[in-house]
Amino acid sequence: MYNKLVVQISKKFLDKELESELFNQLWFSLGKINASTKASDFYTDLLSQTERLMLAKRIATAILITRGQNMTKIRASLNVSFTTVTNVSSWVKNARPETKRLLESISKEKSWEALFDKIDEILDKIPPKRHSDWKEEFKQRRRNSRARYARKSLR
Repeated sequence: MYNKLVVQISKKFLDKELESELFNQLWFSLGKINASTKASDFYTDLLSQTERLMLAKRIATAILITRGQNMTKIRASLNVSFTTVTNVSSWVKNARPETKRLLESISKEKSWEALFDKIDEILDKIPPKRHSDWKEEFKQRRRNSRARYARKSLR
């Protein structure tokens, strides 16, 4: 179980030019990270476990939204609040075209497929909604399970 992170930042505002320069240097520095092991080491040192988990969940939420996943299912599978899903959904909707293309590209990568399969497995354990056709719901889950098994065997 993770402790809730209390973000602490000075209430004193920075000079706008200084703030702009800080962000320029941050983005320039992050752009120099060109390997996943370097990125992992850097972010592990820079961010707390809670911050890393929060970023990972937000990115996964954005990718699931990009793939057209239902907000309720995203919330249930990633254990995030509706507020988080709504905020990320709004961000994805209003993102720059380059960001949307990047999210779509990431969502199609093979490395994410195993994660999506795990999320689907979690979703299959959630009981169907009230007033839904449970028999049809379980048939669909069985079909999904078979498709996941086939994908895993091809990997």
